[in-house]
Amino acid sequence: MTAFAFSKIIGDTLYHQWEQVRFDIDTFPSLAYQAITTFKPEHKINVFDIPFELLDTNEIPTQRINQGSLFGQPPLTLYVAEDRKFFIEIYLWSSVDMTIHDHPFSGAFTVLEGVCRHDTYLFDKTGGTSQLQTGNLTLKETELLSKGDCRRIFNGDRLIHRNLHLSKPTVTFIIRTFKEPGFIGMIFEESGLAVAPDLSAAESKFLDYLDGVLRLNNHDAAYRMIQSLVDSNCSDYAKYRSAEIYLEHTQHYHDVDLLSDMLSTSISSVTSDIFRKTFLLQRTRYLNGDEQHLTH
Repeated sequence: MTAFAFSKIIGDTLYHQWEQVRFDIDTFPSLAYQAITTFKPEHKINVFDIPFELLDTNEIPTQRINQGSLFGQPPLTLYVAEDRKFFIEIYLWSSVDMTIHDHPFSGAFTVLEGVCRHDTYLFDKTGGTSQLQTGNLTLKETELLSKGDCRRIFNGDRLIHRNLHLSKPTVTFIIRTFKEPGFIGMIFEESGLAVAPDLSAAESKFLDYLDGVLRLNNHDAAYRMIQSLVDSNCSDYAKYRSAEIYLEHTQHYHDVDLLSDMLSTSISSVTSDIFRKTFLLQRTRYLNGDEQHLTH
């Protein structure tokens, strides 16, 4: 049986179970957990068989295009439920995902191959804005997950976590809803900054152009673009992200103080010190060869 056929059995069964409780979102994490632990995909799916299954498959479920997300190397959508209530995906990992995040969706995930270090956190908000919150990030629990271990996913700050893929390869399997109303999916920095990565279409395209200009090594033009963005009425996240992109491309970390002060002048409820600590932590990750991905 192919991974697609097996996932359809899981998905169809779960759909009917969820339908019995009128698709109550609060029940979905436990139902998804029950589906995974009952069907045990870790014994049924071999990720290295999937490329050959694709050669013999005429049609596969619609694949998600997640705004350039690098979540999975690669990701594969195995099943999409009726009315897009939820979907099932499998991820092959060849790198460590350092992102501490919460989720704008609900569900459950399991490890099919390899070992992960699963860290959970608490975040106590003390200030900032809706898109750039400041507070205290505290490690709550650390555990090792191996083949067959399954965990529920709750929307919002009920689950702030990261799942470090310690083995090469690591393979994970997820059953989850699509993005739920009222949730963005926050990214949490150990500096105490929590970021809501939400952009308008125009802001997203502006940042694409900034990326393009930086790829041409036109640093002066890029810096002027950032100054204009920071002086505009655009979102706090767009302003912050522009500085991140600049530093990622140029590695001009001698500009951190200047960029941090510029951002803090525009976003007065976040101190330049918080921005500075955040950018310097990102520099440390870069120097250590750690990777960070967006996750939703």
